[in-house]
Amino acid sequence: MTSAEPQPDPRWEITVGGVDAEGQPHPMTFEKLAQIASSWDSLVEVPPSESDGPTRLLKMARSLFVHSWFDYEFMAVACLVALQAVEASLRILYPGHERWPFKKLVDQAERENVLPSTIAELTRTGAKLRNLYSHPASQDAVTLGMANSVLESTHRLVSLVLTVASSRAQSA
Repeated sequence: MTSAEPQPDPRWEITVGGVDAEGQPHPMTFEKLAQIASSWDSLVEVPPSESDGPTRLLKMARSLFVHSWFDYEFMAVACLVALQAVEASLRILYPGHERWPFKKLVDQAERENVLPSTIAELTRTGAKLRNLYSHPASQDAVTLGMANSVLESTHRLVSLVLTVASSRAQSA
């Protein structure tokens, strides 16, 4: 068996990676995907000891996103893992409620004003999406724009929830 050098997924050939000063498009690259993913890392500002599970899941989601360069479907998996990070952060906020479903955790966060109603509604939609990705009839694919939106939003949500959890832990 010979080992072949990894090749980009051919679907990236039709994806624009940006435009130059003259407005001309240039192709997407592995490096551009890495740059996009690294921008999300700075959105989560919480002490690592408090948030190890969710932040590790987000790190995995970023890696899957970047490696979608080689297998485009990794973007769907990256979204699933990022949504799992949101659920994991809510479980840190509400310890002792291990059996509560994701939606019930979101509802509680909304009742306590941790999540504003518009953000809670988006998070409930994320919970539905997570369920669809967790129990698929077939492999789903998402667009770069969809993945970017989900991953950026989940990083922001995890940061918000873990900041509240950290604050509560310090007050206790």
